[in-house]
Formats: sequence, structure tokens, C-alpha cells
Amino acid sequence: MKLASERAQRQFGPIARHQLLAVGFTARQVDSWLRRGRLYPHYPGVYAWGRPDLSVEGQHAAALLFAGRGSALTSLTALWWRGLLGRRPAQIHIDAPGRRRSQRGLLIRHPTNIARESHRGLPIVPLPWALLAASAFLTHDSLRLVLARADFEKILDLAALHATLGPGRAGSRALHRALASHLPELAACSNRFERDFVLFCELHAIPIPEPNARIGRYRPDMLWREQRLVVELDGKDAHSSAAQIAADSHRQAELERLGYRVLRFSWEQLQYEPEAVLAQIREELGRPPGP
Repeated sequence: MKLASERAQRQFGPIARHQLLAVGFTARQVDSWLRRGRLYPHYPGVYAWGRPDLSVEGQHAAALLFAGRGSALTSLTALWWRGLLGRRPAQIHIDAPGRRRSQRGLLIRHPTNIARESHRGLPIVPLPWALLAASAFLTHDSLRLVLARADFEKILDLAALHATLGPGRAGSRALHRALASHLPELAACSNRFERDFVLFCELHAIPIPEPNARIGRYRPDMLWREQRLVVELDGKDAHSSAAQIAADSHRQAELERLGYRVLRFSWEQLQYEPEAVLAQIREELGRPPGP
């Protein structure tokens, strides 16, 4: 019993029926534990040990156990497990040998070859292969964001990525397009509004600002350093309380004291008055920087 418990703990909570049988437990014992609530079914032949719920790590480990030896997290799941996606995918994506079929919440592919490496205790496919597989689920700008984050984390090996791409290989065209318009500044954005603003600048041929670059003890949302221009962005629910308004006012006064011009735009302005926003930015960028 202790041996099985320790094995499950090393695997973040789940254990497979074949693992229990391999260490000497009988099928009758396993069935008895299922009836008595020591094991809880998670996938066919894969159980949670001791309690019905599994941690996030345990859920992915259980999926890998079900998929079989040699399997690995892939596509959106591999990118999320690396921290390159902000939201956990609705399904667990796995590449696996053999013939295991997808289950509810689990999408299994069976590529001819599966390269694997370990990340945070679980096997995943190398980044180029994860990007290729994920390109079917990501928009062009979402794929660019993933590339920017990988670049920021210094795990983007362009030579390895280009070597993985090829004619007839699914995802290659989308990745070529994303690489051709690589925008590293996306990785420095802290929220969706900031990313939308950077893309807005790109769309309208405005020089790309530095998101969240440091000026003394401040990190303004957007900075054109040479022009000494700052843009602060007020999201839909932000900067509404008296304390926040006072803090924003103090921050703006300090930046202006340091010689920066400060523009402030709301989410509504960017959405519904883009021409006015463009006109203000272009006017300020065209002015010579102050002393």
C-alpha cells in the first residue's frame, strides 16, 4: 500500500491500473479499493489515489498516464505549461504513440515521431513542435504574442524553429507569417488593453512604444523615449476611485517634472474615437522634445 501511495505522490496524485498490477497488487484488490473509495476513476484505467480531486499537475499527469508511455503535452497545453499562454486551455492536448482515443476534455494526436523534454515535472514536446500544433487554434496576433513571450524568456531558438518548418507541414505557413511580423514589445505588455494599443500603433504606422519601461521609480504604460512622450491607458474598470485618481495625478505631475509629456487615453477612446487618439499621438510625436 505504501509503495502505491508513494508512486501516486511522485506522479502528482494519479496512478494507473497497470502500475498497481506491476508492483504486485491483484485485480481483485484494485477493484476493492475502487469500491471502498481509496481509488477514484479519472480516465479508464487511471485513478486518483486517496481523494477524488487532483491538482492541476495531477490532472495533466493523469492524462499522460492514460495516453500511455512515450506521450507528451503538446500544442496549447505545452505552451500554457511553459507559461506562454495566459489562459489554461479548455482541453488537455497530448501527443501519444499507440491508439488511445481522445476523451472528454482530452485531445490526443498520434504523430509518427514524438520528441520529448521535461518541464516542471511533466514531459512536453519541444517548443517548435508545440508552436506548429498550436497554430491551428491561435489567431495570428495570439501566435505573435506567444513568440514574443518565448523571445522575452530567451527560449525562442529561431534556428530550431525554422528547421522544423517545411512545405506540407501543418502550421508552417501560420508560423512563417507570425515570424515575419514578430513584435517583441507584446511580451512587455501587462494586459489586453496594452497589447491592443501596441497593435493599434502598428496598424497605423506609429512607431512602436516601449511598454512598461522604467523612468526613475515609475513604469508608464507606453513610452517613446526619444520624443519624451508617455501614454497612460485607463482600462474599463481602472482608475475610478478617488485614491486612484489622486495617485494618477501625482504620477503624471512627477513624469512631467522629469520632462515627459503625458497623454491619457481610455479604453472607450481607443475603441470609439481612434482617429482622435491617432491625431493626438501624431501631433505629440511630431513635436520636438522639451528641454
